[in-house]
Amino acid sequence: MNISSVIVHAKPAELSSVRGHLEQIPGVEVHAATDDGKFVITIETETDGETASTFDRINVMDGVMSAAMVFHQFESDPQKEA
Repeated sequence: MNISSVIVHAKPAELSSVRGHLEQIPGVEVHAATDDGKFVITIETETDGETASTFDRINVMDGVMSAAMVFHQFESDPQKEA
């Protein structure tokens, strides 16, 4: 399991639209938002490739000015290791 924390900076006029799009992406959870367009989100995926793909998708989303990954962690699945 890959867990990443991302700060997304959106155009203030498009906050609602960006939030709606973020909430539709599998594995993305919005944790906080500010009136000036910043979102704190997490991305949870199974592989590094899925994380990168999701991050890229967010970065090119209409209304998004920037996205910055601030934390990434890989947690192994104890069921698969046993």
